[in-house]
Amino acid sequence: MIYVLKNDKLTVKISSFGAVMTSVVGADGCEYMWQGDEKYWEDTAPWLFPICGRLPNGQYTYGGRTFEMECHGFAQASEFEAKEVSDTSLTLVLAANEQTKKQYPFDFVFSISYTLTGARLSCRLSVENKGTELLPATFGGHPGFNIPLDGESDFSDWRLEFDKPCYPDSVIFTDSLQDSGKRVAYPLEDSRIFRLSRDLFRIDGVFLTGMAQSVTLCSDKAARSVTVSYGDATYLGVWTSDNDGPFICIEPWWGMATQEGSVALEEKCNMFRLPAGASHAADIVIDFK
Repeated sequence: MIYVLKNDKLTVKISSFGAVMTSVVGADGCEYMWQGDEKYWEDTAPWLFPICGRLPNGQYTYGGRTFEMECHGFAQASEFEAKEVSDTSLTLVLAANEQTKKQYPFDFVFSISYTLTGARLSCRLSVENKGTELLPATFGGHPGFNIPLDGESDFSDWRLEFDKPCYPDSVIFTDSLQDSGKRVAYPLEDSRIFRLSRDLFRIDGVFLTGMAQSVTLCSDKAARSVTVSYGDATYLGVWTSDNDGPFICIEPWWGMATQEGSVALEEKCNMFRLPAGASHAADIVIDFK
């Protein structure tokens, strides 16, 4: 089902399948969100849960058992249930069920709450441990935004500009796109500007850690922009398809791909480990101009 949040600034469409934003249109008719195209990337803005990134050979072990799970987990391919619905707010919930337990043997509730205020869309991610054992989980966002937003400029005319000077490191991946554990300084222009170029994405994305807490997609040749704020997210991914897709993904992650050589979920880094009854929440706020 498609839900619509609307005010005088934005019209936002959200699907119950994956709880994903499928469209954000401004009052002037500008579509900010990538609409998906199999030629480049078929998704729009998936949510990542209960892992971010890849598992070695798509597998992990827990309690001596082996489980299989796709890259970024199963939330993106799950039907969510609406719990709260109004003209400007929506909460969608995924609870553990027979299908999730084939991949992830835990009792949980994962929810996404959207609130539309003016030209700002606030997204709250929350996971709650409904079981009796320690819950290992993490989450992240993967929203794709159209480039160019003005319909005229080139990809290379756009940049990401952090709200404060920062000195991030980049995550170094192995050939199988596992986390090597290595980090290398990623120099920003004037300690704030990440220039976009096609060559950056010929292999995969760039993932930063130690970055500022907000970044703006903008261009000197366009009046429109998108600002993504992500608070205490551990990582920020920047990605587009390697065949010149007309979009860019700005990805706040609280987790990361499994480190090379590790397959046990008990040892996986960058996971929340929640006691019975505990929960953890984080916010991603997107401002559209």
